[in-house]
Amino acid sequence: MLINNWYVAAAASEVRRDKPLKVRMLACDFVLFRDDKDKAVCLSDVCCHRGASLGRGEMNGCNVVCPYHGWEFAGDGRCTLIPAMGSEVTIPKRVRVDSYPTQEKYGWVWVFLGDLPESQGPRIPDLFPEYDDPVGWHRIPYGFEAKTNWMRFEENSLDTAHTQFVHRQFGAKRTPKLENFPLEESEWGARVTRRKPAPKPDQKSGEMAKMLSEERLNTSVALEFSLVGLCHRIQPTFKEGMTQINFTARTPVDRKLSRAIGWQARNYLKEPQFDAERMAGIQLAVVEDLSVVEDLKPPITPAKLSDEFLTETDSMEMAFRKRCFKWAAQGYEIDLDEYERRSQTEMLVIPSPARREDPKNWVHKTVPLKPASKESRD
Repeated sequence: MLINNWYVAAAASEVRRDKPLKVRMLACDFVLFRDDKDKAVCLSDVCCHRGASLGRGEMNGCNVVCPYHGWEFAGDGRCTLIPAMGSEVTIPKRVRVDSYPTQEKYGWVWVFLGDLPESQGPRIPDLFPEYDDPVGWHRIPYGFEAKTNWMRFEENSLDTAHTQFVHRQFGAKRTPKLENFPLEESEWGARVTRRKPAPKPDQKSGEMAKMLSEERLNTSVALEFSLVGLCHRIQPTFKEGMTQINFTARTPVDRKLSRAIGWQARNYLKEPQFDAERMAGIQLAVVEDLSVVEDLKPPITPAKLSDEFLTETDSMEMAFRKRCFKWAAQGYEIDLDEYERRSQTEMLVIPSPARREDPKNWVHKTVPLKPASKESRD
């Protein structure tokens, strides 16, 4: 798992001023709430006093209150009140928890988990401009968890070849060959368009079956991903003028658990009465995917590309892995084995940007990271 990246913590509607929200990301716990300007706040969830969960507490104005001894923490992580000591006491600077940058985009709260200053960190990608076009596109939200490693989870969505065998609604086992187009690569991601044989009309059901009743040769699928936010968009075009977009962000919960949040936008059947049918299709595809992905071996993505026999149809997965490996090589990968060993007796947190400015005045230590490396992972 990688620090110094943006991750989706929750839907914006889940983050409130009157109640803290506890969220787990990168094997660490966080608490989210809103300040008096309605801006989303994200703090390390563990009180620096005796280790209680702030997310199990309550709000007092813009402060989150620890449920154990009533200590209060502001949005910048400072402790502002220790009730047992009285309101007159001067609270040392060291009595604070990490506070992380947040942004709201696409109806989600994104959190930057790392200590890079804003000027040096990546930017949340603009992969879903259709979000701001409610007339041309009808959106429905979805979300689910998977008992699988975050890299395995994301690579499945970038894998066009599996659809022919895993998904009975839009697979075509009889003609599995893909027509590949050149990969368009960028600093943080890649984009490709692929053409695959279309499923038979009788593989569809409901209104989709009516709209796609004629025999089609191909479905064109545009794929694009960004390492920033672990997000991607999948855009199949079924026929001229009929297309949809699945925009999804992945968040690693821990080593073998991942969370997905997404939107499906469609420029057809835009009336809400068709949402249930489209949601059923999403849910079926998720079940089909997880039946395979949750049983992959090894459960963690191999550390080198050569540890699996990858082909040109795996170009997006390879592009994704290379960017993960490159970010890890800068010293931004959590050493999970060491973290799990030490976390039984030490409170370890993701470092925040404030630690760059003042690395000493903290109670909690930071998660161990693997050293930077120039070793090739090809």
